[in-house]
Amino acid sequence: MERASFVGIDLTSSSARPTACVGLNQKLGLAWFHFLHGDVQIIEAIERDRPHLVAIDAPISLPRGLCCLEDSCSCRPVSPFKGRICERELSRRGIPSYYTTKKSIIKDMVYRAIHLKDEIEARGYPVIEAYPHATKVALFGRSIPPKTTAAGILFLKERLAQLMPNLIPYLPRFNHDLCDALLAAYTAYAYTRDEVESIGDPDEGLIIIPTPLT
Repeated sequence: MERASFVGIDLTSSSARPTACVGLNQKLGLAWFHFLHGDVQIIEAIERDRPHLVAIDAPISLPRGLCCLEDSCSCRPVSPFKGRICERELSRRGIPSYYTTKKSIIKDMVYRAIHLKDEIEARGYPVIEAYPHATKVALFGRSIPPKTTAAGILFLKERLAQLMPNLIPYLPRFNHDLCDALLAAYTAYAYTRDEVESIGDPDEGLIIIPTPLT
């Protein structure tokens, strides 16, 4: 198995559900792809490869002022506006996302993502937050069919084949979860080349999006 320099993780809310993970080498070739079970398997894969950068498709920080997302806790966000600055900026651009709040329907995913980020960083590997839908808009435009439809997955694979020709032999085996993990890994690759936009406040949390192709 080839070593991955960049790892993308399309995180699920529960460790009971497998998580799509993709590793890319420095030439945007496929190192591996797996559905991994639980945080332990994910961390083992990262420790095996020692990647330059890991990108997680899930919020890896809380709004400033919050220590948790529990209504029973007295912590309150500093801002009177909903969610993190990065999420509000995406909304301003017409790109929908889940807001990170105490009412969030992805609370379990947020907790899992933050814990996983902390565990990965504790082992010496940097982590960024990716958002594949925003990446698709940046790279492929706004007219994107839903990824869960046959037209949507075909559209996505055709664009990914153009973006990463080395992956063409493998893309028929990818579902939309693996495609999102691949886009996260690509975001990590683009980040190391300074070909990204960092949206949000560094003190609160950034969402990293590749810059549009020229």
